[in-house]
Amino acid sequence: MPNHIHILLEIKDTSDNTISNIVRNLKSDISKKVGESIWQKSFYEHLIRDEKEYIQIKDYIRNNPFNWNKDKYYY
Repeated sequence: MPNHIHILLEIKDTSDNTISNIVRNLKSDISKKVGESIWQKSFYEHLIRDEKEYIQIKDYIRNNPFNWNKDKYYY
Protein backbone atom coordinates (compact mmCIF):
# COMPACT_ATOMS: atom_id res chain seq x y z
CA MET A 1 0.00 0.00 0.00
CA PRO A 2 1.48 3.35 -0.93
CA ASN A 3 -0.21 5.28 1.88
CA HIS A 4 0.36 3.11 4.97
CA ILE A 5 2.17 0.12 6.42
CA HIS A 6 1.28 -2.77 8.69
CA ILE A 7 3.72 -4.18 11.21
CA LEU A 8 3.31 -7.23 13.41
CA LEU A 9 5.41 -6.97 16.56
CA GLU A 10 6.11 -9.59 19.16
CA ILE A 11 7.31 -7.97 22.37
CA LYS A 12 8.89 -10.49 24.70
CA ASP A 13 10.51 -8.20 27.27
CA THR A 14 8.09 -5.46 28.24
CA SER A 15 10.19 -3.95 31.02
CA ASP A 16 11.48 -1.08 28.85
CA ASN A 17 9.65 -1.63 25.58
CA THR A 18 6.23 -0.07 25.23
CA ILE A 19 4.50 -0.07 21.87
CA SER A 20 4.80 3.72 21.81
CA ASN A 21 8.58 3.59 22.40
CA ILE A 22 9.08 0.96 19.72
CA VAL A 23 7.02 2.87 17.14
CA ARG A 24 8.72 6.18 18.02
CA ASN A 25 12.18 4.60 17.61
CA LEU A 26 11.19 2.92 14.34
CA LYS A 27 9.82 6.19 12.92
CA SER A 28 12.91 8.07 14.07
CA ASP A 29 15.36 5.57 12.56
CA ILE A 30 13.56 5.49 9.22
CA SER A 31 13.22 9.29 9.11
CA LYS A 32 16.98 9.65 9.65
CA LYS A 33 17.70 7.23 6.79
CA VAL A 34 15.20 8.94 4.46
CA GLY A 35 16.34 12.42 5.47
CA GLU A 36 12.91 13.70 6.51
CA SER A 37 9.86 12.64 8.48
CA ILE A 38 7.26 10.82 6.42
CA TRP A 39 5.02 9.82 9.33
CA GLN A 40 1.71 10.96 10.72
CA LYS A 41 1.79 11.77 14.42
CA SER A 42 -0.38 8.92 15.65
CA PHE A 43 -0.69 5.22 14.96
CA TYR A 44 -3.28 2.52 15.41
CA GLU A 45 -2.46 -0.42 17.64
CA HIS A 46 -4.24 -3.67 18.22
CA LEU A 47 -3.19 -6.43 20.61
CA ILE A 48 -3.58 -9.89 19.15
CA ARG A 49 -5.10 -12.19 21.74
CA ASP A 50 -4.92 -15.65 20.20
CA GLU A 51 -3.78 -17.75 17.25
CA LYS A 52 -7.07 -17.42 15.37
CA GLU A 53 -6.91 -13.64 15.51
CA TYR A 54 -3.24 -13.71 14.48
CA ILE A 55 -4.08 -15.74 11.36
CA GLN A 56 -6.96 -13.40 10.45
CA ILE A 57 -4.77 -10.31 10.78
CA LYS A 58 -1.87 -11.92 8.94
CA ASP A 59 -4.20 -12.79 6.06
CA TYR A 60 -5.64 -9.26 6.06
CA ILE A 61 -2.14 -7.77 5.81
CA ARG A 62 -1.11 -10.21 3.09
CA ASN A 63 -4.21 -9.41 1.01
CA ASN A 64 -4.25 -5.68 1.72
CA PRO A 65 -2.36 -4.60 -1.46
CA PHE A 66 -4.93 -6.38 -3.61
CA ASN A 67 -7.64 -4.15 -2.13
CA TRP A 68 -5.81 -0.86 -2.79
CA ASN A 69 -8.18 0.03 -5.64
CA LYS A 70 -11.05 0.03 -3.09
CA ASP A 71 -9.27 2.55 -0.82
CA LYS A 72 -10.73 6.06 -0.67
CA TYR A 73 -7.24 7.45 -1.44
CA TYR A 74 -6.77 5.27 -4.54
CA TYR A 75 -5.67 7.29 -7.55
